[in-house]
Amino acid sequence: MELRTVIKNILKENENINIKNLKDREFDVASLIQKRLNKIITLTGFRRVGKTYLLFLLMEKIKDEFFVYFNFEDERIPEATEVLSAFIYAVEELYNKQPSYLFFDEIHIIPGWGKFLRRILDKGYKIFVTGSSSKLGLKEIPTELRGRTVNYTLFPLSFLEYLNFREVEVGSALAMKEIEIKRVFREYLTFGGFPEIYDAGEIEKKEVIQEYFRTLVQRDLIERFNIREEALLNDTVKLLLNSLTVSISKMTKTLQSMGYRCSKNTISNYISYLEKSFFLFQVMYYSRNVKDQMQYPRKIYFIDNGFLKYLSLQPGESRILENVVAVELKRRGCEFFYWKSGKGEEVDFLLMDKGEAAQLIQVSVDMSRLDTRDREARSLIKGMKHFGLMRGLILTYESEEIIKHNGYEIEVKPVWKWLLEV
Repeated sequence: MELRTVIKNILKENENINIKNLKDREFDVASLIQKRLNKIITLTGFRRVGKTYLLFLLMEKIKDEFFVYFNFEDERIPEATEVLSAFIYAVEELYNKQPSYLFFDEIHIIPGWGKFLRRILDKGYKIFVTGSSSKLGLKEIPTELRGRTVNYTLFPLSFLEYLNFREVEVGSALAMKEIEIKRVFREYLTFGGFPEIYDAGEIEKKEVIQEYFRTLVQRDLIERFNIREEALLNDTVKLLLNSLTVSISKMTKTLQSMGYRCSKNTISNYISYLEKSFFLFQVMYYSRNVKDQMQYPRKIYFIDNGFLKYLSLQPGESRILENVVAVELKRRGCEFFYWKSGKGEEVDFLLMDKGEAAQLIQVSVDMSRLDTRDREARSLIKGMKHFGLMRGLILTYESEEIIKHNGYEIEVKPVWKWLLEV
């Protein structure tokens, strides 16, 4: 069948897409529509975090205007440059007029996509593009699109969004609904926040998460980066899932002891590929000395707790809680590191603002034990003294208090309350 005909058939199918009961997310959809900048809006993030869903929210806002939606991952579409030219001709032939808006899913898999978008942008189209690759982000955007895009990174549901999807209204009656909110938080903490699984049963949740991972490995890693050692890649991911702190050298030696012929460069590349696919992100040790920063182990966090639940062996409560905090800091656009004193006291998160230390956050599951309370407070105060900060924060599962010591003040607060702060 001729390519244009295939495209027209898909376009006709897309006209009938009707997603009911769309729930709002913490994203100012209206502002995206109202922007009059002559720029392409790119929406990036891990697979199934809701990028296409956001496109449908946008379409709902402009349903009275003429727009076209197209997913370039459709199996009927070849990954070839001619698809792009054929698409424009197919739209013209089918509709005999120019759409005001174009919504594209995963267009970056088509060769020449950057030049294509630049060319049609100059023709006056308003363009929205989604992708599960960092190719759409500011660091890897094609040269021809530099300065012509505005990028937004999407994450799985925040806790507030998750409550909204579960139809739990928070509002001003927080104390009255605390029991219900804490119940939903336990669910969110354990299973994660992918929109597709918020109301699924546990067996279905597991199947969905594992399918996301299989797609990541096969399509976003093996195919995109031409990886030949699939077994090495899978075992690298297993080690990452079961290790909060990672040293490339030690990981390479571990894999070599398992019989793999691999180098530090290969393992470093694999981690970079996983990061580019939004599966995980690395947090560096804080030091003004770049060499020290690069030599220290990195902390590894995953984009959703569901991966820890279903892909790691036995993630401890501390790891799960810390991962939720790390993802939320990333969602809020914070720049952050971890910090260690010369004597080994560690603070989980050091937030920076314009190159200066702004806040220190420690994560501790249970502060009821006196030795735990003293240890966590001692490490945090050590960091506060080092960075000249008088206030610190300890996030816990449910403890809540104020700790004062020699003029320093530490707020102890449940993670679920902190997540609801906007």
